[in-house]
Formats: sequence, C-alpha cells, structure tokens
Amino acid sequence: MILTILAEDHKNPDYPELDSSHGFSLYAESEKIRVLYDFGTGKSLDNNSRNLGIDLAKVELAVLSHGHYDHSDGMEWFLKNNDRAVIYHGRGAFHPRWSISKGSPRDVGISLVPTDEVVKRLKAIDTLIEEESYVILPAAPGHECRPKGNAKLLSGPKGNRLQDDFTDELTLVLRAQEGLVVVTGCSHRGILNIVSQVQTYCQDCPIKALVGGFHLIDSDEPEENVRKIGEQLKQALPGTRIIAGHCTGEKSIKTLEEAIERPIERLQVGLKLNF
Repeated sequence: MILTILAEDHKNPDYPELDSSHGFSLYAESEKIRVLYDFGTGKSLDNNSRNLGIDLAKVELAVLSHGHYDHSDGMEWFLKNNDRAVIYHGRGAFHPRWSISKGSPRDVGISLVPTDEVVKRLKAIDTLIEEESYVILPAAPGHECRPKGNAKLLSGPKGNRLQDDFTDELTLVLRAQEGLVVVTGCSHRGILNIVSQVQTYCQDCPIKALVGGFHLIDSDEPEENVRKIGEQLKQALPGTRIIAGHCTGEKSIKTLEEAIERPIERLQVGLKLNF
C-alpha cells in the first residue's frame, strides 16, 4: 500500500512544482483499492495529482474528514474529474462553519453547493463503515485532551453560532499487511480519543502508523497539554510510526517527540509512504 500526500501546508524540496497551500489531501492505493481522503483545494488537487502521475478519475472511494474549506475546496474539481466515486461525509458536514481566530467570524465551511447532481454522489454517515481494505470511523467519543483551538471554531447559522463539536469528523483506517494505518484530517475530536476509538474497534490489531493533522496549533495549545498527549501516545502506540503536519505546529511536534522519545516524521506535499 502506498500513501501519497496530495495537499499539505509544507513544501517538498524534491517537488518544487507542487502547490503547498494550506489544506490536506491523501491518496492511498493498493492492489485492492484506490481511495482519496480529503480534497485540499481544487488548485492543489489538479496540479499535484497531474505532476505526481496520479489519475484521480480511477478513485473508487472518497472520504471527507470534516466540513472545513481546507479539506473540502477540491471536491468540486474532483466531482468534475471523477464520475464513479461516492464521497462519504459525516452528518452535519455541510452546516455553516466559522472561525473567530482573527476576530470577527469568517466563513470556513464547505463552498460546494449541494445541488441535486452533487447530492447523488454524497453519502452522509454517522456509523462505522467496514470493508475488507478499510474502515471509516464516525466522530470519536471521549473528551480527552480535545484541541484548545476548537474554542475559536463555530458552527451554525448567523445568530445561532455555537462552538463546533465536530460530530461530522470521520477517520479513515486502512488495513496494511502488518497492521492498521490510521489517517486523520485535523483530529478536532482529539487525537487520543481517535486512537482509543481505533483500539476499541480492534483490540488485537496493531496500529502500524498514525498519519495526519492533530490540530495542535502552537499559539493555541499549552505545552503541558501537548506533553501529556505525547506521554499517552507513547503508552498507547509503542513503536508506531507517527507522521504529522498540516494543523500541527512545529513546536508541538518537537514537544511530542520529547514525550514519546522518538522522532516524528513531517508531512509535506508529494511525500510517499509505503506500507
């Protein structure tokens, strides 16, 4: 199984032609499946898939991690260039979403208009989806170390905006030969809760890798919280490869490394991970 990062905030010196704008998208391919998790922006998806030689028209399954623009803006381009894949999303993903990180509320929701034609390609889920090659998990339960930055993220129409609880968040779990590969978008429900959810789903399945964003933004997350998360990840995932980026600050990654006592790999656009 090969995972390729199609959209990511961080540039890759080996691929200067790739767009590294804010967003996340991951493509996974094996002998059994081609799956796209998140869509970045349309520009990133178009430019980067072409330059990396990945034909997204062949994708059979797509998953939206949650309803924020930096994970969903490429959906319109994808739907125009792929006529087969169903896009799984959590219930509520298309609700209005806002950020107050810069003061006044600004729209950070999905820009795609769900027309009748679009709706035919969408499938809202709030329960586990299980297939031979993959599992899609609904929003992780639990309140262990949820990101402090969530306080700046709202959901709902004007006049009735509340702190977003991200009940639409979906986690993708891929079955690799040696264990599970867990893919997250932003881990708004808390990376520790997500890991616990995966381990509850399959207690005897080793987690080979944890890949994605953990929403540990340096300006929002106290260092002691990040260290606590790292200490618990060390206990829960001994030996697991951790590859982090997007909404995970460099200071937070270094604190996690100190706590788990091993290196964390950095996500960059064009990065290929072989399992």
